[in-house]
Amino acid sequence: MLSDGAAAQTRKEPAKPVEQTSSKAPAAPQLVVPDAQGLAVLIYNSLIALNHANLTGNYSVLRDLAAPEFQKRNSPKQLAATFADMWARNVNLSPIVLYQPKLARDAAIDDKGFLRMAGFYETQPLQVHFNLVFQPVAAVWRLFEISVWTAVIP
Repeated sequence: MLSDGAAAQTRKEPAKPVEQTSSKAPAAPQLVVPDAQGLAVLIYNSLIALNHANLTGNYSVLRDLAAPEFQKRNSPKQLAATFADMWARNVNLSPIVLYQPKLARDAAIDDKGFLRMAGFYETQPLQVHFNLVFQPVAAVWRLFEISVWTAVIP
């Protein structure tokens, strides 16, 4: 790699024999479910981005952090309407940072390559539930679908 202002120098070297290479395209990277810490980070980041959106009424950052298809399908105005009830009830999701998410079932990659997970946080007095779907974009899991709701613990 050259840094700014560096000049490339060429040097003549003896010709090397050309090696035969396979005509097969390189294999696509294998999609893997992140480990428990990786899953927790994906969940925290998504729910805290939603929390910030609800606190400020600005859903642009939540949208901009998501996968391109999510961005196409959801304007900030549409996201505000989707989470209007949560915003109107002044639900504060920030206590989740003190808890570990509990998955309802193992996170899994579906046949379309999407990472799916559902679960909850044992927060009180409201338990926070989530259903999240992530899409791989440039080797990074990006939010594709989000559903979050709260339930009173009996």
